[in-house]
Amino acid sequence: MDISLVIEQLRQFCPALQGRVGGAADFETGVETVIQITDPKTGKLAYPSAVVIPLEDEPGSNELLDGNIQTVIETIGVIVEFDASADRRGQAAVSQVEAMKYEIFRALLNWNIDPDRGARGLYYAGGELLTFDRARLFWMYRMSFDATISDADGFVPGGDPLVNITETIQPDTPVNLAPPMTAEQAAPADPAVYGTSVWGDGSEYE
Repeated sequence: MDISLVIEQLRQFCPALQGRVGGAADFETGVETVIQITDPKTGKLAYPSAVVIPLEDEPGSNELLDGNIQTVIETIGVIVEFDASADRRGQAAVSQVEAMKYEIFRALLNWNIDPDRGARGLYYAGGELLTFDRARLFWMYRMSFDATISDADGFVPGGDPLVNITETIQPDTPVNLAPPMTAEQAAPADPAVYGTSVWGDGSEYE
């Protein structure tokens, strides 16, 4: 899944984030250092803000015996950073999680990011709390897409193109054909035709 397309979609159609959406492939280095989106007017961190990261690819089994067709579930994570400074328990930040979920749905749910790969758009795959402190709370929303891969995506060996097919048909059981017959055949000589007759005792007469 193209993460840059998801980022752009959220920037355009998720007004709650006000365009504060970025990408972060190095999420393992620490979620607290990933999101550094600041307000250009005040120079302070702006809330809420989000990053989009790739998560797992879950391939299905091959559906063909003589080829390849697979469905791959591609999942991304939209990590939203909420302001939790209002109270130490983070209750105010938690109360924003549900509303933000539906704001993200309006931008991503059912959106077909790649029509050539699948007929179904993005769908919700769950959410989870990542971490929080006295100032911030990080929540991740998971979105998935069912992509189809086939032989056309794989390696195609080179070679000369097939331009002609020659085939010889040989029956399993030989067939004995009768000899051809000519249109004209010599008739056996008939003595009666030529004026010579034969008596019963074998003697001839004219």
